[in-house]
Amino acid sequence: MTPDFRYHVASLSAIFLALGIGILVGTAFVGTKVVDRQTTAVNRLTKETIELRKETHEREQTEKTLQDALPLLVKETLIGKTVLVVQVGSGREAAEQAQKALELAGATVERETVADDDTGESLGLASRSDLPRLVVLAGGESEEQAQRRDIPLLKALHSVGVRTVAVELYETPVSLVPLWSTAADATVDCANRATGWLALIVALQGESGNLGLKTGAITPPLEPLVKPTPTPLPSPTPEP
Repeated sequence: MTPDFRYHVASLSAIFLALGIGILVGTAFVGTKVVDRQTTAVNRLTKETIELRKETHEREQTEKTLQDALPLLVKETLIGKTVLVVQVGSGREAAEQAQKALELAGATVERETVADDDTGESLGLASRSDLPRLVVLAGGESEEQAQRRDIPLLKALHSVGVRTVAVELYETPVSLVPLWSTAADATVDCANRATGWLALIVALQGESGNLGLKTGAITPPLEPLVKPTPTPLPSPTPEP
């Protein structure tokens, strides 16, 4: 179970317990109307907890199915491509997730790390003579850093013809996708989910926009990953 769903289930369970205790206390000290209201509230929360657990299970099963299908979907889709993964700020896990997805697709991966306060270094990446044509910016920790460091870097890379995709983890306090999307060719808001791996790969193949699972994101299309079935050659006509 993912941390965010565990948190919601635990919260509802805590409320359920508190109301249960309230019913016991209320039975002794207050009238039946108050107790009836608390009982109704407990019954409602019980139903919501059951529904949330069911939804959590369904999402986990969907995630597992996608994870199992990933190798077949992305195999060799980026073979022959070199991708530079730039880790910014506290984005180590996001960078590692991006690298795993890219290697699964057959890409050659290079890594760079830019310190929180090193805007000059980040802009220097755009002047590299051997700069790959595909760059993934991974991480991010604050809107201030994104404005000061990430956006100038993305614009500098775009000015030299590099395709850029900015990615973050699904569990992040502040989503930087709205800022990144003003300068990146595409964004991915769930780099540590199977959907995020698919989104990253199709984004590097040319899909644009905000891809992922969060509010406002679009589901990554699978068409770029589908290899066309070769047309069979006609059988030769036997000579008489």
